[in-house]
Amino acid sequence: MSTAAHAPSLVEELVLLVVEDDGGIAFTAGTPGFGMAVIGGCLVELNLIGAIDADLDGIRVLDASPGRGKALDLVLAEVAAGPEARVEQWVVRLFPHAQEIIRAALASLIGRGILAQSERRFLWVLKERSYPMRDDRELKEAKRRIYDTLMTDRIPSPHDSVLLGLALAGGLLEAFLSKAEISRLEDRIREAGGIDLIVRGVEAALRQDQLVRAQAMLYPF
Repeated sequence: MSTAAHAPSLVEELVLLVVEDDGGIAFTAGTPGFGMAVIGGCLVELNLIGAIDADLDGIRVLDASPGRGKALDLVLAEVAAGPEARVEQWVVRLFPHAQEIIRAALASLIGRGILAQSERRFLWVLKERSYPMRDDRELKEAKRRIYDTLMTDRIPSPHDSVLLGLALAGGLLEAFLSKAEISRLEDRIREAGGIDLIVRGVEAALRQDQLVRAQAMLYPF
């Protein structure tokens, strides 16, 4: 079993999905989808710990006190200072902070001995790819859990369901599954990825971003 202090958070696992086995960074890390998925992960974590409440009408802050870690404190402060808005609107507004949040997650993973940095590579330290217990189970590395979920009919944990949903929304599955596999497993991915409200918000934010980019490409003409 790993000697890491605790298992990676949802945001950290999203970051780990773009770290390849040889220490390189997957191409999916260069897309807007990755950053928006990470923002969505922060909102999910804040919702789970009761700092915010998210529903169809928007996000409301329930507890703005800091001390939840650099990434969550940053997102929580921004939401607390801003007007009430829907999830997808907050994902877009918070997107400029994605790089800072990703770097904070990498620093945490390195500090806990899960990754090691060598020049421009992030090398896996935990060769067995397992972490301390969560819900009385040893936690396998995120990619392995996604594989296990998709290749079996087991019911994923709520954490894994949201992880899969955000990975799909952000295009992160393409880093370790072929397009043919994703197409073949589409029904299972949708079923296991669930219909989490914040995941749907990330999907809506990405559609909005793609529309803006499409319009910028063609107009004015």
